[in-house]
Amino acid sequence: MTDFLPHPRGAVHDGHDFVKYEALGNDYLVITPAAGQVEPTPENVRLICDRHYGPGADGILYGPLPADGGFGLRTFNSDGTECEKSGNGLRIFGRHLYDHGWTEEPEFTVNTLAGPVTVQLMDTAPNAPAAAGDPAPVRVSMGRASLDSELIGATGPRREMLHETLPALAQEWTATCVFLGNPHCVLPLDGSEVTEEHARRLGPLLARHERFPGSINVQLMEVRATDRIRIECYERGAGYTLASGSSACAAAVAAHTLGLTGPEVTVEMPGGTLAIGISGTGEVTLTGPARPVVTGRWTPAFRRRLAS
Repeated sequence: MTDFLPHPRGAVHDGHDFVKYEALGNDYLVITPAAGQVEPTPENVRLICDRHYGPGADGILYGPLPADGGFGLRTFNSDGTECEKSGNGLRIFGRHLYDHGWTEEPEFTVNTLAGPVTVQLMDTAPNAPAAAGDPAPVRVSMGRASLDSELIGATGPRREMLHETLPALAQEWTATCVFLGNPHCVLPLDGSEVTEEHARRLGPLLARHERFPGSINVQLMEVRATDRIRIECYERGAGYTLASGSSACAAAVAAHTLGLTGPEVTVEMPGGTLAIGISGTGEVTLTGPARPVVTGRWTPAFRRRLAS
C-alpha cells in the first residue's frame, strides 16, 4: 500500500513540487505526496511557509492521499500545527484536483480530519455563467454547526456557548462560539472596533485564552444588514489573515443564531467576500473563488534544508 494516491494519468506531480493558490488573499501551497517529496513535519512546514526564507504561505495542503470514497487531505497552519479543515483550503484543493486532472467530476468528496466534505466546482456545471476573467467559484459543504462547549473544547460545564463572557484587555467581551469541525469565537462589535489593529491585539489573547486549552479561532464581527456582515480574523496557528472560509461560516452562523441575520449571508473580509448558506438543520455551505498563482520546484539547496 502506497502512502500517496497515484495520478490517474500516470504522472505523479506534473513536473512541479508545489502549486501556490490564493482564496481571497488566504494563500496555500498544495504539495502532492509522492516518492521523493518532502514530509509535512512541523519543521518543514514552518520553513516552507516562511515568507522570508521559503516560498511563503498561510499554510500547506498535503494531498491527495488515499481515502475511501474520495480524496484525502491534510491541512497545516504556517506554525507547523495540523488543523481539522479550512474553508478556503478546501476550495483551493478542490480547484487543484480538477485543474490537474485528479478528477473530471464537478462534484466530489474530500476527507479531512474533521470528516468528509462535498466540494462542487460551480463553473463546470451545465449552463454555468461565464466568469469573464474572474476566479471561478467553488462551493464547499462545511457540515453542521454546533455551539456545544464540549465540541468547542471549552472549560467548565457543558453548555451552549451563545453569550459567553471572556475577560481580556481589562474588560469583558461577549462572544458566541461555534464548532464547524474546528472551533471559533465570534465577537459581535460596533463597526469601529472591527479593525485589523484590534484583531491583531485582541485576537491572540482570546485565541489562547484559558477558557480554550486547545486554542480557538477568533472573529470580530460587524452586522451591516440582515444579509451582510463584515469580519476581521485571527486564526490559531496562522495569526491575522485577510480571509478565512471557516471563520466566515462561523460568523454567519453566530449572526443567524443571534437573530441578527437571515440564513443567507454575504461575509465581507479584507481579502474579499464569500457567500454563506445555513440550512434549517444547521448545515453550512460556503461559496467563493480560488485561483492558482504559481507553480514551483525546490532548489537543490532548499531541498537539503528540508528534513526527510
